[in-house]
Amino acid sequence: MNKLTLFNTALQIFIAVFFGSHGYSQEIKLIDFKSHFDEYGVEGCFVLFDQSNDFFICYNPVRCDSGYLPASTFKIPHSVIALEEKVVQDTSQVFNWDGREWPNKNWNQDQTLRSALRYSCIWVYFYIAEKVGIVKYDQYLQSFNYGNMNLTGPPTRFWLAGELRISAFQQIEFMRKFYNYELNVSNESVDMVKDMIILEENVDYQLIGKTGGSEISDNEYIMWLVGFIKLDKDVYFYAMNFTTGDFSKTQNARYDITRNILRSIKLID
Repeated sequence: MNKLTLFNTALQIFIAVFFGSHGYSQEIKLIDFKSHFDEYGVEGCFVLFDQSNDFFICYNPVRCDSGYLPASTFKIPHSVIALEEKVVQDTSQVFNWDGREWPNKNWNQDQTLRSALRYSCIWVYFYIAEKVGIVKYDQYLQSFNYGNMNLTGPPTRFWLAGELRISAFQQIEFMRKFYNYELNVSNESVDMVKDMIILEENVDYQLIGKTGGSEISDNEYIMWLVGFIKLDKDVYFYAMNFTTGDFSKTQNARYDITRNILRSIKLID
Protein backbone atom coordinates (compact mmCIF):
# COMPACT_ATOMS: atom_id res chain seq x y z
CA MET A 1 0.00 0.00 0.00
CA ASN A 2 1.58 3.29 -1.09
CA LYS A 3 1.70 6.50 0.94
CA LEU A 4 -1.18 8.12 -0.97
CA THR A 5 -3.42 5.11 -0.39
CA LEU A 6 -2.47 5.08 3.30
CA PHE A 7 -3.25 8.80 3.55
CA ASN A 8 -6.64 8.44 1.85
CA THR A 9 -7.52 5.48 4.06
CA ALA A 10 -6.55 7.40 7.20
CA LEU A 11 -8.55 10.42 6.00
CA GLN A 12 -11.68 8.33 5.44
CA ILE A 13 -11.30 6.79 8.90
CA PHE A 14 -10.87 10.27 10.40
CA ILE A 15 -14.00 11.55 8.64
CA ALA A 16 -16.07 8.58 9.75
CA VAL A 17 -14.91 8.76 13.37
CA PHE A 18 -14.97 12.56 13.71
CA PHE A 19 -18.33 13.25 12.15
CA GLY A 20 -19.92 10.06 13.44
CA SER A 21 -18.96 10.96 17.01
CA HIS A 22 -20.59 14.38 16.53
CA GLY A 23 -23.87 12.93 15.33
CA TYR A 24 -23.61 14.02 11.70
CA SER A 25 -25.19 11.50 9.36
CA GLN A 26 -24.87 13.73 6.28
CA GLU A 27 -22.32 13.31 3.54
CA ILE A 28 -19.11 15.22 4.28
CA LYS A 29 -16.73 16.58 1.67
CA LEU A 30 -13.38 17.90 2.87
CA ILE A 31 -11.87 20.60 0.63
CA ASP A 32 -8.52 22.30 1.10
CA PHE A 33 -9.19 26.05 1.34
CA LYS A 34 -5.90 26.76 3.08
CA SER A 35 -4.61 29.04 0.30
CA HIS A 36 -7.50 31.47 0.87
CA PHE A 37 -6.45 31.91 4.51
CA ASP A 38 -2.73 31.93 3.69
CA GLU A 39 -3.29 34.92 1.43
CA TYR A 40 -3.97 36.94 4.59
CA GLY A 41 -1.48 35.13 6.82
CA VAL A 42 -4.14 33.67 9.13
CA GLU A 43 -5.19 30.24 10.33
CA GLY A 44 -8.87 29.48 10.03
CA CYS A 45 -11.66 27.15 9.05
CA PHE A 46 -14.75 27.04 6.89
CA VAL A 47 -17.87 24.89 6.88
CA LEU A 48 -20.88 25.00 4.58
CA PHE A 49 -24.11 23.01 4.75
CA ASP A 50 -26.23 22.40 1.65
CA GLN A 51 -29.76 22.09 3.00
CA SER A 52 -31.35 20.89 -0.24
CA ASN A 53 -28.88 18.06 -0.74
CA ASP A 54 -28.12 17.44 2.94
CA PHE A 55 -24.34 17.50 2.90
CA PHE A 56 -21.41 19.42 4.37
CA ILE A 57 -18.32 20.96 2.81
CA CYS A 58 -15.59 21.51 5.37
CA TYR A 59 -12.05 22.79 5.69
CA ASN A 60 -10.10 22.19 8.93
CA PRO A 61 -12.78 20.16 10.75
CA VAL A 62 -10.96 20.06 14.10
CA ARG A 63 -10.92 23.85 14.24
CA CYS A 64 -14.54 23.95 13.02
CA ASP A 65 -15.40 21.99 16.16
CA SER A 66 -13.45 24.35 18.47
CA GLY A 67 -15.39 26.93 20.48
CA TYR A 68 -14.61 30.65 20.42
CA LEU A 69 -16.29 33.80 21.68
CA PRO A 70 -19.15 34.58 19.29
CA ALA A 71 -18.38 38.32 19.36
CA SER A 72 -20.77 40.28 17.15
CA THR A 73 -22.16 37.18 15.43
CA PHE A 74 -24.20 37.00 18.65
CA LYS A 75 -26.05 40.11 17.46
CA ILE A 76 -28.23 37.78 15.37
CA PRO A 77 -29.76 35.95 18.38
CA HIS A 78 -29.33 39.13 20.44
CA SER A 79 -31.56 41.10 18.06
CA VAL A 80 -34.15 38.32 17.95
CA ILE A 81 -34.26 38.30 21.76
CA ALA A 82 -34.53 42.11 21.94
CA LEU A 83 -37.50 42.09 19.58
CA GLU A 84 -39.12 39.09 21.22
CA GLU A 85 -38.85 40.69 24.66
CA LYS A 86 -40.17 44.02 23.31
CA VAL A 87 -37.06 45.80 24.57
CA VAL A 88 -36.99 47.03 20.99
CA GLN A 89 -40.36 47.53 19.31
CA ASP A 90 -39.19 47.46 15.71
CA THR A 91 -36.18 48.03 13.48
CA SER A 92 -36.72 51.80 13.29
CA GLN A 93 -36.89 52.59 17.02
CA VAL A 94 -34.34 55.30 17.81
CA PHE A 95 -31.63 54.94 20.45
CA ASN A 96 -30.25 58.33 21.41
CA TRP A 97 -26.48 58.71 21.42
CA ASP A 98 -25.26 60.12 24.74
CA GLY A 99 -22.33 62.02 23.21
CA ARG A 100 -19.61 59.61 24.29
CA GLU A 101 -16.92 59.33 21.63
CA TRP A 102 -16.27 55.78 20.43
CA PRO A 103 -13.38 54.65 18.21
CA ASN A 104 -15.83 53.65 15.48
CA LYS A 105 -17.22 56.90 14.07
CA ASN A 106 -20.40 55.17 12.90
CA TRP A 107 -21.32 54.62 16.56
CA ASN A 108 -21.18 58.33 17.39
CA GLN A 109 -24.72 59.16 16.39
CA ASP A 110 -28.30 58.14 17.14
CA GLN A 111 -29.02 54.56 16.14
CA THR A 112 -31.87 52.28 15.18
CA LEU A 113 -31.69 48.52 15.60
CA ARG A 114 -31.02 48.29 11.87
CA SER A 115 -28.06 50.67 11.97
CA ALA A 116 -26.76 49.21 15.24
CA LEU A 117 -26.72 45.74 13.69
CA ARG A 118 -25.12 46.99 10.48
CA TYR A 119 -22.37 48.88 12.30
CA SER A 120 -22.08 46.44 15.24
CA CYS A 121 -22.77 49.41 17.49
CA ILE A 122 -21.72 48.13 20.87
CA TRP A 123 -23.43 50.67 23.13
CA VAL A 124 -26.90 49.84 21.77
CA TYR A 125 -26.40 46.18 22.61
CA PHE A 126 -25.04 47.02 26.06
CA TYR A 127 -28.30 48.90 26.64
CA ILE A 128 -30.35 45.95 25.36
CA ALA A 129 -28.42 43.55 27.59
CA GLU A 130 -29.17 45.67 30.65
CA LYS A 131 -32.87 45.65 29.82
CA VAL A 132 -33.16 41.94 29.00
CA GLY A 133 -31.12 40.65 31.95
CA ILE A 134 -28.92 37.62 32.27
CA VAL A 135 -31.71 35.32 33.53
CA LYS A 136 -33.70 35.82 30.33
CA TYR A 137 -30.59 35.35 28.19
CA ASP A 138 -29.93 32.06 29.93
CA GLN A 139 -33.46 30.88 29.16
CA TYR A 140 -33.16 31.83 25.51
CA LEU A 141 -29.70 30.32 25.01
CA GLN A 142 -30.83 27.07 26.62
CA SER A 143 -33.87 27.05 24.33
CA PHE A 144 -31.70 27.81 21.27
CA ASN A 145 -29.02 25.30 22.37
CA TYR A 146 -26.59 28.07 21.49
CA GLY A 147 -22.92 27.12 21.78
CA ASN A 148 -21.87 26.02 25.25
CA MET A 149 -24.66 28.17 26.80
CA ASN A 150 -22.24 29.38 29.49
CA LEU A 151 -23.00 32.99 30.46
CA THR A 152 -20.34 33.27 33.15
CA GLY A 153 -18.75 36.68 32.82
CA PRO A 154 -19.80 40.33 32.51
CA PRO A 155 -23.62 40.29 32.21
CA THR A 156 -23.87 43.15 29.72
CA ARG A 157 -21.16 41.95 27.32
CA PHE A 158 -20.87 38.20 27.81
CA TRP A 159 -20.64 37.65 24.03
CA LEU A 160 -17.37 39.65 24.00
CA ALA A 161 -15.79 38.42 27.24
CA GLY A 162 -16.44 35.59 29.65
CA GLU A 163 -17.03 31.90 29.04
CA LEU A 164 -19.56 31.81 26.21
CA ARG A 165 -18.16 29.79 23.31
CA ILE A 166 -19.50 28.59 19.98
CA SER A 167 -17.91 26.54 17.22
CA ALA A 168 -18.32 26.92 13.47
CA PHE A 169 -20.41 23.74 13.42
CA GLN A 170 -22.62 25.15 16.17
CA GLN A 171 -22.97 28.42 14.25
CA ILE A 172 -24.32 26.36 11.33
CA GLU A 173 -26.71 24.56 13.66
CA PHE A 174 -28.02 27.85 15.05
CA MET A 175 -28.35 29.50 11.62
CA ARG A 176 -30.33 26.52 10.34
CA LYS A 177 -32.77 26.88 13.25
CA PHE A 178 -32.92 30.63 12.70
CA TYR A 179 -33.62 30.31 8.97
CA ASN A 180 -36.16 27.50 9.35
CA TYR A 181 -38.13 29.18 12.19
CA GLU A 182 -37.15 26.54 14.76
CA LEU A 183 -36.12 28.86 17.63
CA ASN A 184 -39.43 28.93 19.49
CA VAL A 185 -39.78 32.67 18.90
CA SER A 186 -42.15 34.57 16.65
CA ASN A 187 -41.65 34.44 12.88
CA GLU A 188 -41.98 38.21 12.89
CA SER A 189 -38.90 38.66 15.08
CA VAL A 190 -36.88 36.30 12.91
CA ASP A 191 -38.01 37.95 9.67
CA MET A 192 -37.05 41.41 10.90
CA VAL A 193 -33.53 40.20 11.73
CA LYS A 194 -33.19 38.30 8.45
CA ASP A 195 -33.98 41.50 6.58
CA MET A 196 -31.34 43.44 8.54
CA ILE A 197 -28.43 41.10 7.84
CA ILE A 198 -28.51 41.04 4.03
CA LEU A 199 -24.93 41.71 2.91
CA GLU A 200 -25.34 41.42 -0.86
CA GLU A 201 -28.36 41.00 -3.09
CA ASN A 202 -28.65 40.63 -6.85
CA VAL A 203 -30.66 38.67 -9.43
CA ASP A 204 -28.60 35.53 -8.79
CA TYR A 205 -28.29 35.30 -5.01
CA GLN A 206 -28.63 36.82 -1.56
CA LEU A 207 -25.60 36.70 0.73
CA ILE A 208 -26.83 37.05 4.29
CA GLY A 209 -24.74 37.09 7.45
CA LYS A 210 -22.96 38.83 10.29
CA THR A 211 -19.33 39.48 11.08
CA GLY A 212 -17.76 39.26 14.51
CA GLY A 213 -14.42 40.03 16.07
CA SER A 214 -13.14 39.96 19.63
CA GLU A 215 -9.86 39.78 21.53
CA ILE A 216 -9.32 36.29 22.94
CA SER A 217 -5.85 36.83 24.41
CA ASP A 218 -3.16 39.51 24.34
CA ASN A 219 -2.94 40.71 20.72
CA GLU A 220 -4.93 37.75 19.39
CA TYR A 221 -8.41 38.10 17.93
CA ILE A 222 -11.08 35.72 16.73
CA MET A 223 -12.72 36.88 13.51
CA TRP A 224 -16.03 35.51 12.19
CA LEU A 225 -18.44 35.65 9.30
CA VAL A 226 -21.52 33.41 9.54
CA GLY A 227 -24.81 33.26 7.68
CA PHE A 228 -26.41 31.73 4.62
CA ILE A 229 -26.68 32.12 0.85
CA LYS A 230 -29.97 31.90 -1.01
CA LEU A 231 -30.00 30.87 -4.68
CA ASP A 232 -33.53 30.50 -6.03
CA LYS A 233 -35.05 27.79 -3.81
CA ASP A 234 -31.72 26.50 -2.48
CA VAL A 235 -30.08 27.66 0.74
CA TYR A 236 -26.51 27.09 1.95
CA PHE A 237 -25.38 27.86 5.50
CA TYR A 238 -21.79 28.88 6.13
CA ALA A 239 -19.45 29.70 9.00
CA MET A 240 -15.88 30.97 8.69
CA ASN A 241 -13.44 32.01 11.37
CA PHE A 242 -9.76 32.74 11.75
CA THR A 243 -7.39 34.09 14.39
CA THR A 244 -5.18 37.10 13.83
CA GLY A 245 -2.82 39.41 15.65
CA ASP A 246 -4.01 42.46 13.74
CA PHE A 247 -7.74 43.26 13.93
CA SER A 248 -7.68 46.34 11.69
CA LYS A 249 -5.54 44.82 8.97
CA THR A 250 -7.64 41.67 8.61
CA GLN A 251 -11.19 42.82 9.31
CA ASN A 252 -12.04 42.98 5.60
CA ALA A 253 -10.51 39.53 5.13
CA ARG A 254 -13.63 38.09 6.75
CA TYR A 255 -15.59 39.04 3.64
CA ASP A 256 -12.77 38.40 1.17
CA ILE A 257 -11.95 34.90 2.37
CA THR A 258 -15.59 33.88 2.50
CA ARG A 259 -16.39 35.30 -0.93
CA ASN A 260 -13.28 33.71 -2.45
CA ILE A 261 -14.25 30.31 -1.06
CA LEU A 262 -17.83 30.67 -2.28
CA ARG A 263 -16.53 31.63 -5.72
CA SER A 264 -14.16 28.65 -5.77
CA ILE A 265 -17.09 26.26 -5.27
CA LYS A 266 -19.20 28.14 -7.85
CA LEU A 267 -21.92 29.40 -5.47
CA ILE A 268 -21.37 33.04 -6.38
CA ASP A 269 -19.64 34.82 -9.27
